[in-house]
Amino acid sequence: MTSNANPPHHSLHAKAHQFRSMINKEGKIHIHGTRAFQNPFADLYHFFLSLSWPNFFILIACIYLALNFFFGSLYFFEGLDVLGNGSSRGWERFSHCLYFSIMNMSAVDFTKAGNVGASAYLLMTIQAFLGLLTIAIMTGLFFARFSRSTARVIFSNKMIIAKHNGKPCLFFRIANERLNQIAEAHITLHITKNEISLEGEHMRKFYDLKLEREHSPLFSLSWTVRHFIDEHSPLLNMDETKMREAETGFLASLSGTDETFSQPIIARHAYSMEDIVHDKRFKDIILVHDKKLHVNLRAIHDLHEPQLAGVA
Repeated sequence: MTSNANPPHHSLHAKAHQFRSMINKEGKIHIHGTRAFQNPFADLYHFFLSLSWPNFFILIACIYLALNFFFGSLYFFEGLDVLGNGSSRGWERFSHCLYFSIMNMSAVDFTKAGNVGASAYLLMTIQAFLGLLTIAIMTGLFFARFSRSTARVIFSNKMIIAKHNGKPCLFFRIANERLNQIAEAHITLHITKNEISLEGEHMRKFYDLKLEREHSPLFSLSWTVRHFIDEHSPLLNMDETKMREAETGFLASLSGTDETFSQPIIARHAYSMEDIVHDKRFKDIILVHDKKLHVNLRAIHDLHEPQLAGVA
């Protein structure tokens, strides 16, 4: 018998590369597989809340049109011709039934139907019930989506490795786009890289990076997050070549409470080796004008060459 405990190196390397590609710039992981929650009907509430706004509106419109098309078809086969006064035929009568279904979905008016029989009245009653139920559900989903707090935190698109106070340091910058207060802000930084165990197993491991400051009681302007590369750092003795061989990546995560909404928020950002620059500095984005603080968020990604002290 042969064992598959240790797959070929190139296969594992490809899987590790795929793992890195699953994390986008916003720190979101995209996983494709046979999981139970991939069926939207298994958790419809989560499915509707996780959709983007364009996809949400498109899906709601499709459901609305499908319901009206379904009941319009039933009215057509039932022989209703309320809007055509009994004189329309073919496609014209079907369009009348479709428009009648749209009218009946939101506001029921049995006087327009006239004497159409018990089966038609039953269809109208069922559609009226489903219309009220659909509107109630859609209203709840709209409220849940609008009331959900979101973080508007900007991460610099580059990480810098340079000296700070004479020590090698890895740092990046974040800013609060809303310029309100994020109370008890807490940020973490993790490094992820490929490793091989003593038994020859390939794995993707995460390590916590100790930061100069991990907590801010009130985060409203900008924050330069620094990690010093010292003897306790996983980055010690790792040059660019070793970091690329290990497919090193970084994941930053900020959490806190938005004082405007009084709700917890979280923001993430992922950095790859292509996002790291050396021996640069961030341009200052906090300006004082007329004794007032101003934050230039457009310049949060701007870099410049460091200037040595005492050099003009």
